[in-house]
Amino acid sequence: MDWIYIWLIVVAVSLIVEFSTMELVSIWCAIAGLITMISAFFLPEIVQIIIFFTLSIGLLIGFRKIALKYLLKNNKFKSNSDNLIGKSCKLLTDINEDNAGGSVKINDVVWTAVSASNEPIEKNKKVKIIEIKGNKLVVEEIKEEKEN
Repeated sequence: MDWIYIWLIVVAVSLIVEFSTMELVSIWCAIAGLITMISAFFLPEIVQIIIFFTLSIGLLIGFRKIALKYLLKNNKFKSNSDNLIGKSCKLLTDINEDNAGGSVKINDVVWTAVSASNEPIEKNKKVKIIEIKGNKLVVEEIKEEKEN
């Protein structure tokens, strides 16, 4: 089989894998395959293989992080849970000194809660949601002012 067709197959398979995973890994093999396919017109097979692997690894290492950063910068979206930030609720269970074990119930959903200041917070205290990290709500205790 002619090497041009081999590189064409490599490009096609790389693109199919990339569109299936969307991880920006095999796209670099597709680009390297295209460049190598052009080199197949005038370079021997071993040089083509060296070019392919060198370009694939070089592009992956050199450009994946930059491409992800650029694509993710333009892909910020709010989810429904982002609406919880700023709301207050009661702590159902204590947040202990290891910043674990706390939970709150908001909108009929029980969430794991951690303290923003890493300080323990007792159950039934009123807390304010200040951030969401993964599947945990970061909360701070609402200090109630004493009336005179």
